[in-house]
Amino acid sequence: MRHRTLAGTVLRPGLAAAAVLAAVLAAGCGSGSGGTRTLPAPGAPGGASTSAGSTAAKCGDVVYTLFRKGGSGAPICLDVGATLRVRNGSAPQPGTVRGDALEEVAPGVYRGVSAGRAEVGGTARACPDEPGKVSCLAVTQWSLTVDVR
Repeated sequence: MRHRTLAGTVLRPGLAAAAVLAAVLAAGCGSGSGGTRTLPAPGAPGGASTSAGSTAAKCGDVVYTLFRKGGSGAPICLDVGATLRVRNGSAPQPGTVRGDALEEVAPGVYRGVSAGRAEVGGTARACPDEPGKVSCLAVTQWSLTVDVR
């Protein structure tokens, strides 16, 4: 069964429902709800989203992908008890923590343990492994500054 919209576009009911669901999910991203953020994201480098009337921003959990375009080098906001996952492509990227605000709970996974600033960094392959693609042997340094609130 097909339905005609006001704009004259013909949509099937299942596609219309999927489009509405996608729009609702996209609107919820970065709403300050404490959900997982993926960084770097253009226009929001590490900062927290705030909702109207809130006095303290909730940073939530963060998934940071190394070497992705859009990273600004700004500190990453993380709540005490929240998790930072560092990835290189689709694989976790372990590193070394400097500072008392973060602890490593698994390779490439860090938890904010106390308010303060910490750094996590190390070396990583500059070209992540991707099945069916040519890989390279280049290695590069990486470092992230994390503000735990």
